Amino acid sequence: MRYQKGFTLIELMIVVTIIGILAAIAYPAYQDYVLRAKRSDAMNALAAIRIAQEQHRANNTLFSSSATINGTDYSTSPEGYWTIAVSSADGSSFVVTAEPLAPHIDDTCTKFVADRNGAVDAGTASLDDCWER
Repeated sequence: MRYQKGFTLIELMIVVTIIGILAAIAYPAYQDYVLRAKRSDAMNALAAIRIAQEQHRANNTLFSSSATINGTDYSTSPEGYWTIAVSSADGSSFVVTAEPLAPHIDDTCTKFVADRNGAVDAGTASLDDCWER
């Protein structure tokens, strides 16, 4: 009597089909996670420069008009996906902008803009969709 060793073609095809279904579900979720991580990078960078602006204003009469504040350069986000710039600054307010260094695939949030009070703009998308956490 011979014993069968290994797998049949049907068993292998079932396993390949299951793996394909799992990959079809997991890959879009992964892409969404990566997109949100890149957005968080912009939000974290804007939060850091907003805090630095308030510290600078506490010691001076005006907000800084540069992305370098108190010797720290905030011109690039911590993960390096966004360029940060101070659009305007005076004695009572400032506006900072985060724009992507390279376009993010399928992202409608093309830029992030914040002022002293928080989120102002998100490019072509709605403010709530882009600034959610």
